[in-house]
Amino acid sequence: MIQINLQHADQLERLFERTPREARIVISRAINRAATAARARASQEIRKTYIIRASEIKDAIKIDKSTPGTLSAEIRASGPTLPLMKFDVTPKKPNDAIVRARVKKGGSRKPIQQGFIVSAYNNVYARTGDSRYPIQGLYGPSVAQMMGEPAVLRSVVDRAHETLDNRLEHEMNRLLYGG
Repeated sequence: MIQINLQHADQLERLFERTPREARIVISRAINRAATAARARASQEIRKTYIIRASEIKDAIKIDKSTPGTLSAEIRASGPTLPLMKFDVTPKKPNDAIVRARVKKGGSRKPIQQGFIVSAYNNVYARTGDSRYPIQGLYGPSVAQMMGEPAVLRSVVDRAHETLDNRLEHEMNRLLYGG
């Protein structure tokens, strides 16, 4: 979870004494734009390392937007671990070929011992013993785990701060000078 707060909101309100309500609206807009930019950066950074669709990431990252009353936004990545089929798996449909999978970019697909595809559940399964049953579904990391990597997190936070600064300046100029 990443939280975007404005540290100097009181000082900005004093700067706009005649229009404190408008100042809070402007700050709230800037925070929301920063949160949206941070989510986009998270998706980009995750996809640099992992083989996953942007839509899977976007579904797992939620934003609690800022209001003029709260002046903070939260970006949360949550959800279960993702089925291995959401990553790079061959073959895509059940057949007799050896199942191979790759989660991260920069490597080759690794064979999955006793692995097979179940199209009804759209996932890869493997036998846990020598007999036919029991079987176990195979999963990769969750979006929250991918987003929690230090390099990804650092990039997301930097993008949020950069966007917040730019948008605050833009929105303040818009409030002061019109346009």
